[in-house]
Amino acid sequence: MAITELLETSPLAVFPDDAARVAHDVYGLICDVESLPGERDRNFLLSAEGESYVLKIANPAEQPAVLDMQQRVLLHVRRWDPELRVARPMPTQDGELVGATTVAGQDAAVTLATYLDGTPLEHVAVGAGLRHRTVETLASLDLAMRTFHHQELNRPLAWDLRRLPQLRSKVECLEADRKSFVDSWLTHFENRVEPRLRQLNTQAIHNDFNPANLLLAPGGSDRLAGIVDFGDMTLGTRVEDLAIAASYQCLDMEDVSAILLAAVTAYTRQLRLSAIELDLLPDLAISRLVQSIVISAWRAGLHPDNRDYILIHAEPVWEALQRLIAIDLDQLRRDISDTCEPSDREALSTSAALEARRHRLAPGLRLTYDTPLHAVSAESVWITGRSGGRHLDAYNNVAHVGHGQPEVVAAMAAQAARLNTNTRYVVDEVNAYADRLVALLPAPLDTVFFANSGGEANDLAWRIARTITGRQGMIITDHAYHGSTYLTMATSPEELGLDNLEPWVATIAPARPGVSINDEIAAALDQLSRAGEEPAAFACDTVFSSDGIYDPEPGYLAGAYAAMRRAGGLCIADEVQAGLGRVGERVWGFAADDVVPDIVTLGKPMGNGHPIAAVITTTAIAEEFSRAGYYFSTFAGNPVSAAVGMKVLDVMERERLPQQAEVIGRYLRSGLRELEKRSDVVGDVRGPGLFLGVEIVDAGGSPAPAAAESIQNSMRDRRVLIGRTGPSGNVLKIRPPLVFTEEHSDLLLETLDNVLSAW
Repeated sequence: MAITELLETSPLAVFPDDAARVAHDVYGLICDVESLPGERDRNFLLSAEGESYVLKIANPAEQPAVLDMQQRVLLHVRRWDPELRVARPMPTQDGELVGATTVAGQDAAVTLATYLDGTPLEHVAVGAGLRHRTVETLASLDLAMRTFHHQELNRPLAWDLRRLPQLRSKVECLEADRKSFVDSWLTHFENRVEPRLRQLNTQAIHNDFNPANLLLAPGGSDRLAGIVDFGDMTLGTRVEDLAIAASYQCLDMEDVSAILLAAVTAYTRQLRLSAIELDLLPDLAISRLVQSIVISAWRAGLHPDNRDYILIHAEPVWEALQRLIAIDLDQLRRDISDTCEPSDREALSTSAALEARRHRLAPGLRLTYDTPLHAVSAESVWITGRSGGRHLDAYNNVAHVGHGQPEVVAAMAAQAARLNTNTRYVVDEVNAYADRLVALLPAPLDTVFFANSGGEANDLAWRIARTITGRQGMIITDHAYHGSTYLTMATSPEELGLDNLEPWVATIAPARPGVSINDEIAAALDQLSRAGEEPAAFACDTVFSSDGIYDPEPGYLAGAYAAMRRAGGLCIADEVQAGLGRVGERVWGFAADDVVPDIVTLGKPMGNGHPIAAVITTTAIAEEFSRAGYYFSTFAGNPVSAAVGMKVLDVMERERLPQQAEVIGRYLRSGLRELEKRSDVVGDVRGPGLFLGVEIVDAGGSPAPAAAESIQNSMRDRRVLIGRTGPSGNVLKIRPPLVFTEEHSDLLLETLDNVLSAW
């Protein structure tokens, strides 16, 4: 679909009588009907039984999925911030947010929402105080919409600022004296604005915060009473939303510098902006006015019968544009920067920070990239560096539901303010969270031990197995990593090396193709026997992340578990990395092989960055361990951790993130396999859900760790973060937050394609 298709398509010829019929047939309403204005849809005010509603009969070019997005964002904003007044979506008689009908001989999608009473700001005189409150409201709305996700957010849209250069063909519709300026500005946007805009965090934005869409409370009040028309919402940056609002505030105003400076000051009191965002604000405000000039002129020619309505603001927009380009924009940028203090202003330089780290932190701590990332903030799938540039995070699986997920942060703060203590007291929130975890697992896994980290959880699992069996032998995979406690480091050959393992540790090959699990287990049991040891447990990371990333081959876990149980040992599923939906709809790595472990360990994704972990086992095992062993941790299972963990699960379920990991993982895997076909250095692409491995090889097909490291660093230099793993360090590790989308995947694939083209 072209970005202009929606604006090129005329609305349906629908009249109040048609709307009354639709209201009755689709929504069961008998009502009075009045026509309302609209740019591209047919809108009607319905009055029924003392209630008022707005019925939208959509443009034929509008997709029902886009209307679904517009309805769902209203629900999201109302839930996230009840102080923001937006309409309440009304379901059809069938319970759907988007209805279907036939009018004027054509099929049409329809929506219904409550009517917000108020006076549009465009009809009143707006002073400095109201302008300030308007921008504060926008900041609150952007904060609320930060966590909204929908597949249609990045649809082609003419009013999307990031697509401004695609309107170049419409410049011919302008008067001759305006063409040259607009054409030169589009070139400036392509060369100077768009590349920097791509560096910034994106989220759902309103994208049309203009006085026509903002309502004042009835009765002469200067209180904002409503925000309407989410029809142009899109995936963009917060500074775009601010620039759009500020550009409209410049209409009919002489001192446009003061308007922009006041707007950014009001906004940044609630939401901080980076140095790049602040620097781009004047350019983006000008770009919005340019966008408006071009679209209005083009549409006026396209719809001459509606010319007066389309061009109603054209001259005030052009005049505001002339005032903006006449000022000293460099000085305005300096004034904005000096006033708003960018969030990274006081950060240490990277070299100074590295020196401080070397001076004070333990020397064994390793940095991931040759050029270290000096991080100052993170949000969703982005990490912002000291210079203000954003980096696509396709590596940090800790941020399971997205960096800084606002609902998780709010739950943490609220519980910390209310109560935080240990499990020696009865706390309802902790009990409820344990119930929620158990409900995600198959029977008979029904008893929870809380811990603080995945390593601590694995350590406890090892202790339970040893206590229950009276043995100490452990079977793990060849290049496993299970933690950094004494027991888990002893069972982490990734760190120790195979030659340095204790006699009570035996290893088997991971679940790669061609591995005979029966032969592997038999050899491991024989190795333990020769060392005078008996097996207490078999444990594996169920995505084999350190071994090179594999989805369990059919029968691998089933065979290992059966053999282990015959030998009298327990079976431990280390789900610290694979669990809670990372592998897709099946939720757990072990579920690939239709087995039930004796013990499951969970870790970092549980808390989205907050330290929390768990060991989940059966009642029988837990009771037997408690008779012979002991475990208590002051912080494990505290109410704040439980509140955070509960909210992570809420977000996962509401956003259907395991399902999203399945879909986006399949999309990303397909794209990576296309790169494999074109690149001689990609030997294999594998892994489940959003845990993917890309094996890098040399011309003979052997592991190429140096090439993999170079590719990893080249990706980082292009602001896309990935990792490396595997016995040879030649497998690129891709495991982003589960809120990763197709757009993020496309950016990763495009960047990797560019990097691989050099090999």
